[in-house]
Amino acid sequence: MKRWADRLGVAVAYAVALAVGWFVAGSHRNWLDWASTNLANLGDHPVGAMVVSAFVTEDPPIGWIVLALVGLGATGWVLGAWRTAVLVATAHVVGTVVSEGILAYRIHTGTAPVTDRQILDIGASYLVVCALVAGIAYSIWPWRIASAVGFVVVAPNLFGGLPSGEVSSVGHVTSIAVALALGWPLARSARRRLLD
Repeated sequence: MKRWADRLGVAVAYAVALAVGWFVAGSHRNWLDWASTNLANLGDHPVGAMVVSAFVTEDPPIGWIVLALVGLGATGWVLGAWRTAVLVATAHVVGTVVSEGILAYRIHTGTAPVTDRQILDIGASYLVVCALVAGIAYSIWPWRIASAVGFVVVAPNLFGGLPSGEVSSVGHVTSIAVALALGWPLARSARRRLLD
């Protein structure tokens, strides 16, 4: 039982938290505005916004819950609970910092309007995309296939705004980079642990 909890605990816990986040905050725009990791909130309450934003969505999160179970399950199967949590939390934070940092630069140089400081930037996508990519790269074959299918489903909506520096597109590319760069040493560490 402990082994299953280590492998799938993060996936189940996150899926439940995402569902609870929707029921608590999903219909309350003021909650979503507070949780947004936009530049205004990152300057005012960065930790609260960074944490809560990963657990709330603007629309019903059924699809993200399914994709989270697949991606986090695949990643957790190989990395275990704490490595999986470190990986996806890092992707969420770094994806946010890079994408909002680029937006801040664009506002500073006049290529984006000042009103973009208060965009709505919430949701599971940076975290889930990281997990799906790590699942493809590092998990066992059945999980790799499931992760690849999940990634193919969301891919058409991930990169459309990249040429214009759209926050979410930049964040998705960053979370993929984190999955590959940080996932590799974490996967090696997990494999060494199994051999010891």
